[in-house]
Amino acid sequence: MSPEPKRMNDLFAEMKPTLLELPSDALERPRVSRERALQLTAALRQEFAPLVPRLAEELSPAKAKKRRADFDALEPRALVFYAADLAVEAPWTSAQKERRAALVRKVREHDELLSAWAVPVFRKDAEASAVIADIQRGKGIRDDAEDTVRLVALFREHWPAIKGQTPVKESYLNEAEADATELLGLLDAGETSAKGSPRDLRQRAYTHWLAAYVEIFHLGRYLERRDPAAAERFPAVAAERSAAGAAPPAPATAPPAAPDGGDPAPV
Repeated sequence: MSPEPKRMNDLFAEMKPTLLELPSDALERPRVSRERALQLTAALRQEFAPLVPRLAEELSPAKAKKRRADFDALEPRALVFYAADLAVEAPWTSAQKERRAALVRKVREHDELLSAWAVPVFRKDAEASAVIADIQRGKGIRDDAEDTVRLVALFREHWPAIKGQTPVKESYLNEAEADATELLGLLDAGETSAKGSPRDLRQRAYTHWLAAYVEIFHLGRYLERRDPAAAERFPAVAAERSAAGAAPPAPATAPPAAPDGGDPAPV
């Protein structure tokens, strides 16, 4: 879905002074795309809207007022983040945008394939499994790239022991790392992190949206705590684990295809 440009840009301009007041040491790096932020916001607002009348019953007047303000701020803040993210891409050439789109697809494929093979091949290695579980929590373009770099490093660290146990070859690791590194470089190309720069404002806008989202997310699950489906109804920004230190999910019954299109090797 694409927001209405005028409203979005007006909100962004109006919100800039507030964004610049956020403490620089408390800023969150964006972990979801602007499109995903809008999707999450729409889903959360839809589920929480019927609960708004219950705020006064469950919370003190001051808390109820704050949470209602967070609920009302969800959509505007998501639009501000959308506008701020677009502003970062404004100086990009058409070639850069096309290359970015291609890399996003390739790196997501690298992340998914390496994760799918890492789970079974490292299932008896508690330390490696913990790394994989942490990697699987994040979602988004930058996360895909950073996760791919981490997965490549994990495979290389254990390469003498796991070589031949999966169809992943050293040449594929090199390709995946190169694509992920290029994408990370492109995401930050020509940017400056100085206060008030496009990159800085994007991070501030994301942080501002996330603060409201997290409050409503947790409150929605609390208010609907007797509903077994509450965890699915109120979506988290990042993938969740059921318990700290839980084992990574079991591998799929059908192993992923080999990177070169060949038959998968047994694990």
